[in-house]
Amino acid sequence: KSLQNLEDASDDLMMFDDDSLLVPYQIGDVFISHSQEETQEMLETAKELLKEEIKGLESRVSSIQEVLADLKVQLYAKFGNNINLEADDS
Repeated sequence: KSLQNLEDASDDLMMFDDDSLLVPYQIGDVFISHSQEETQEMLETAKELLKEEIKGLESRVSSIQEVLADLKVQLYAKFGNNINLEADDS
């Protein structure tokens, strides 16, 4: 969602015709006015950082799923069908 918000803000910023317009950019709880070009650069940097964070999280999820699959195989080998390790759909 945050990535989509950054992309939307970047798209909206490109629609402005006036290059001298100062654009408020939120950093924490404070809004700081920057030129359109500076704001665009800040948005691009924020998008890249967020994409890297998403990649890292997806990598962690993948490795955790591999560990879970391995554990599931070991537990089923030990206990057979006496345990249910499948996720509920409810």
